[in-house]
Amino acid sequence: MIQNEKDLKNTENFLLALVGEAETRAARIRKAGPWCFFCGGEQALASCRCGLPESFQCGNQRVCADCRAAHAIVSNHVKAMLAAKITDRSSSIRAKKYYQLHNAAEAVDEKYGTPLEKQLQCALSQVCPFDDERAEFRAGILGAFAQSQFSDYQMLAKELQRETEAEIRHHIARLFSSCAM
Repeated sequence: MIQNEKDLKNTENFLLALVGEAETRAARIRKAGPWCFFCGGEQALASCRCGLPESFQCGNQRVCADCRAAHAIVSNHVKAMLAAKITDRSSSIRAKKYYQLHNAAEAVDEKYGTPLEKQLQCALSQVCPFDDERAEFRAGILGAFAQSQFSDYQMLAKELQRETEAEIRHHIARLFSSCAM
C-alpha cells in the first residue's frame, strides 16, 4: 500500500511538471528569447529561411527544427498558390490551394477554439481566389498570417498535408471508378 501511495505521488508530481512545462511554453509563444518563437520549445534553434519571413514574422527570430520544417511546407504551398494564374474555375490550382489552406486553417482554429478575431481562416476568408488581382490576393493571403498572429505552423502543416492527401485520394478514386465502368 505504501508503494502505491508513493507511485501515486510520483505520478502526480510528474503531471504537475508537465502542466507547468506546457504553461511555460505557451507563455513564450511569439516572444523573443532563447526558445522557439512559435512553439516556445528549447530544442536546437536557428533562423527559419522559409522564404516568407516578413509574412510569417520569422525573419529575425530563432525557431526549432519542427517549426522550420512546418514553415517550409506552408510557405511552399502559399508560394505555389500565389504563382498560379487567376481563373474562374473551381478546379484551378489557385482555388484548390486556397481551399486547402483555408480548410487546414479552419481545422486548427477549431482545435484550439480560437476567438473569431484571431482566426486565420476568418482572415483568409477576406480574399477571393477568383476575383482578386495578383497583388490584392498576395497581400490578403500573407496579411492574414500577421493579422491573426498565427503561431501553430506545425499543426497547420499537418492539416495542410492531410487536405492535400485527401485530394489525391479523391482523384485516385475517380480514376479507378472511371476504369471500372
